[in-house]
Amino acid sequence: MAATRPPRSSSEELEPAPPWGIGLALTALAYFLMVQFMLGVLVFLIYWVLFNPGQPFEDAFRHAAASGRFMGLANGLIYLFILLTVMAGLRLWVRGPLGPALRLVPPVRIPLWATPFLALGLGVALDAVTMALGRPVIPETLAPLFRGRDPLGWAAMGFLTVVVGPPTEELLFRGLLYPALAARVGPMFSIYLVSLIFALFHLFTYGGTADQWFWIAQAFLVGLALTGLRARTRSLWPSIVMHMTLNLYATVEAIFLLNFRA
Repeated sequence: MAATRPPRSSSEELEPAPPWGIGLALTALAYFLMVQFMLGVLVFLIYWVLFNPGQPFEDAFRHAAASGRFMGLANGLIYLFILLTVMAGLRLWVRGPLGPALRLVPPVRIPLWATPFLALGLGVALDAVTMALGRPVIPETLAPLFRGRDPLGWAAMGFLTVVVGPPTEELLFRGLLYPALAARVGPMFSIYLVSLIFALFHLFTYGGTADQWFWIAQAFLVGLALTGLRARTRSLWPSIVMHMTLNLYATVEAIFLLNFRA
């Protein structure tokens, strides 16, 4: 007599397909890029006209791009706008509760309280590899935004990198794109593909520098951790918390190393 297989526990059941497809998820990512560019240009032009009316365009742009206050506040508000408008659009698209559809549910397998410790361990490990390879711990594109003892600039950058950036990116990459891909091609391939797309999006942050591909590779590893955690726990909350913790660690580290290290 053949042995019967025990019934699956709730944590082993296949995750239901989301009420949207890959097309909608990619459209949301395209919207993310378009709004970032359009509102970024608009906000900079307003900043130029109001605060630097006599400066040449190139000088005003360089000044804004190196200002933690401007970049943090402007991009933070743009991210917040994207987060709210995408959520509003999903509210119109999805019938029924939006939270379960986005997997904003309690995690399985890994408790939420353990996520910050995993994030800190990952951050320390990445720093160790970076220093072992003789690379600067703080990317050269981000260093000007944290250099200088400017608490308002630090707060603005914290608003972007810790408060609104991680939830927005997690919604787009792990909330929308990952489950749509996983339902079509399976979880494992989707983890790698989402992580690759996530890393390539960071070309906008690290592009044009000598170490750009090193930082893109790091972003890919972070993407693997975030997407793998999303798949493992079947919840979006752990990846949001991990992303916020990683960015908080990186922000505090940049402030300390650039301003307080002897």
